[in-house]
Amino acid sequence: MAVKNTRRVKTDKRDAGNIARCLAFRTYSAVYVPTNEDNAVKEFIRMRDDQKKMLKSIKQQILALVLRLGHRFEGGKTYWTIVYMKWLKSLKLEGVFQETLNEYLITYTYLIDKIERLDNRIEELAKDVKYDEKVKNLSCLIGIKTHTALSMVVEVGDFSRFAKAEKFASFLGLVPGEDTSSERQNRLGITKAGNGHLRRLLVEAAQGYTMV
Repeated sequence: MAVKNTRRVKTDKRDAGNIARCLAFRTYSAVYVPTNEDNAVKEFIRMRDDQKKMLKSIKQQILALVLRLGHRFEGGKTYWTIVYMKWLKSLKLEGVFQETLNEYLITYTYLIDKIERLDNRIEELAKDVKYDEKVKNLSCLIGIKTHTALSMVVEVGDFSRFAKAEKFASFLGLVPGEDTSSERQNRLGITKAGNGHLRRLLVEAAQGYTMV
């Protein structure tokens, strides 16, 4: 039976050399320390995104329930439209099945209203003098709206600390990993070692370019 090679190249010496050169030539960048306001806005946005995950889960649960009970929507291929919601509410299920669907729909409506309220609050927070200009500049990019732009501002802080795009990609964990030994080089998938929340938002934003 083949034994999987799990050894990784030891780079302590190389890393120490890189650090020494950065210190000698002053090519390092200072760490950005977020303010309490930045942290507060960041936590608010992340809380909003948690509600979005809950909404996605509720949608999946509703879809699964009606399918298990043999009901299929024939009004088109798009769910969660006005027509689809009207169809859901018109279903007449037996006994406790109907109660279960009703409870799901109550939670769905509650989360829809809550997320809209939270999004409105994020729009207000983005108009703060500290964030307004930066958010507007980032929102000029395709796929980036207020929510993503404000997240970038409070999560990244000082963009000028990244001299090149590669540095910013590394901060986000969007650079390939490496398993290297001697002359052999093996590139892996992205490291995912950076800011996972911001990485997800930017990947979603990048998908906007595919629709242009």
